[in-house]
Amino acid sequence: MDDIPDDVESDTDIDPLDALIRRFDAHRWMVLVADFVGQSDWQVMSDLSLANGDVDRVANAHRMSKRGLRSVHDRVCQTARTVLAALAAADAGLPLTGSVIVSCVPEIGGFREVAEMIGEDASTIADTLHIHPGSARARIATAKRLLMIARVVLEQEAAA
Repeated sequence: MDDIPDDVESDTDIDPLDALIRRFDAHRWMVLVADFVGQSDWQVMSDLSLANGDVDRVANAHRMSKRGLRSVHDRVCQTARTVLAALAAADAGLPLTGSVIVSCVPEIGGFREVAEMIGEDASTIADTLHIHPGSARARIATAKRLLMIARVVLEQEAAA
């Protein structure tokens, strides 16, 4: 009992309506993320979240390298951040504009910066970001995927 903080809510302190809303919101974004990343990546992330830090076990179970696991983790996290931002924008009633869509792309990894320069060619983006052109092309592809995800989520939410 000494390890439990004093400010932890007890079962009687939780409003059932708030708990239901939180569960609905969690289900809402997780289903979208799972749909966008696919069953295989979602299963890897599920296993990682339950592995207690045992990355080797998950890598062996999925016949992947640690680098491959990292790629899946990064892809799912980027997608989740984008979906959450798009849902927040939709819930705030923001219009479906290019700037709102770009604002849903995560800043982490420089993807929002690339999304803002999406009309430029890879060499211009590489020069601007001081990265290799091949890395610029990979970031452009990721930024385009995240922009598409944000647009789809915003459109679905507007139609709902």
